[in-house]
Amino acid sequence: MNPVRADHISPLDMFKIGVGPSSSHTVGPMVAALEFRKIVSELLVKLPAKSAHQYTIKVELYGSLSATGSGHQTDGAVCGGLWGYSPKESMPDEIWSATEKLKKNPILPFAELGDKVKVRFHPDEDLVWAAWTMDGKPLPHPNTMRFLLKEGENTIKELIILSVGGGFVEPVDAVTWERQPAGSSTTIHDLPYPYNSGKEFVDQCNKHKMAPWQIVVENQKVCGLSELKLREELSKILAVFDSCVERGLSTEGILPGGLNVKRRAKALHEQMLAGTKVTVYSSPAGLKPSVYAIAVNEENAAGGRVVTAPTNGSSGLIPAVFRTLQESHELSQETLQNGLIVASVVGALVKVHASISGAEVGCQGEVGTSCAMAAAGAVAMLGGSADQIEQAAEIGIEHHLGMTCDPIKGLVQVPCIERNAMGAVKALNAAELALACDGTHLISLDRSLEVMKQTGLDMNQKYKETATGGLALG
Repeated sequence: MNPVRADHISPLDMFKIGVGPSSSHTVGPMVAALEFRKIVSELLVKLPAKSAHQYTIKVELYGSLSATGSGHQTDGAVCGGLWGYSPKESMPDEIWSATEKLKKNPILPFAELGDKVKVRFHPDEDLVWAAWTMDGKPLPHPNTMRFLLKEGENTIKELIILSVGGGFVEPVDAVTWERQPAGSSTTIHDLPYPYNSGKEFVDQCNKHKMAPWQIVVENQKVCGLSELKLREELSKILAVFDSCVERGLSTEGILPGGLNVKRRAKALHEQMLAGTKVTVYSSPAGLKPSVYAIAVNEENAAGGRVVTAPTNGSSGLIPAVFRTLQESHELSQETLQNGLIVASVVGALVKVHASISGAEVGCQGEVGTSCAMAAAGAVAMLGGSADQIEQAAEIGIEHHLGMTCDPIKGLVQVPCIERNAMGAVKALNAAELALACDGTHLISLDRSLEVMKQTGLDMNQKYKETATGGLALG
């Protein structure tokens, strides 16, 4: 097993187009289900055809997936993936239709298997909300799933897979429980500008007198991703940012899930444009970043099309910061792409040295990471140095340390939506502070990540996406 390194994690890994409301509890399980569907298809195509033979898929959801999966639509995501829908390619309405289709007729569509072989999956009967142990052993991760292909009572294929945050999934050996880290490369390339820490990234930029984003671009070329292709895909991500903001600013109503949370972004935006909002203090950005973040996170909570940034729970923060700066500074598409590239470096460093999973380290790993990413990207887009980028990222992390993940009813609504709004404001402030300094500061980004990881380990499980503590108790 190759060790995962930050410099091998692509910007396109950190920013994934998908659906709400959760990257770890929705996108990850859907990706896992889609992968198991592929495995089942490849296996059954090779087996001798049996007249009118039926197989059954069983899905077991453990830990945090079981505790808050209902509020995160994990069951609907599993149904969508098993049906053959993709979080990136399929429309949200298609994905969420799979559950009702399977309840009416619990046979999965496998055209390649013909009419004689059928694969059954009924959401109410074949999906199990399990506990915090598997076969009497502690889970390898709070977000653990097991997929089983059954022939009668016999299991003919088993897949244990982890949803580790940001839509990343890791398979686990069913015997040894050895994990294959998400984002690791099958081939460890000799990169021209290697780095696996914040210090090493800054040193590469300063030593070679290169723009921070260009370090990543050159490394990705060696990994097989051209700059042209990278920028094409980043343009798509920016387009989803914009469309998500626009949908959020134009949609009214009540968010699903039973909390009866009213969408606020449209009304807030109209107040902002009309100048009728109450002004508490003078700020160049005003209410913009908060409104934009709320717009995106309301779309996420409704199960709409969003981008992991780096997670769905923190998906509104970076689009809000980038849109605010684009409007105030007339930033070009290329500059915005550069900002995403630099932001992805910070996200990759957090993923490797701490975690971006709320179920592992609390919301410090989601909104905290997104704040750090947005701050670093903002400094890069506004012409800051590598040292100032690292300082901005550290400020973003430092002032989210210890933040719990305690969503009410397991829904990515309260306090998640407002946390993105507050995080966006913090990111802009962090960027402004860093740009006003020379990049010299006491605590490094690398040290902050060490503390984030240890804080997550020390944090009580009830504060880590289980809806059993903190604000989740109402």
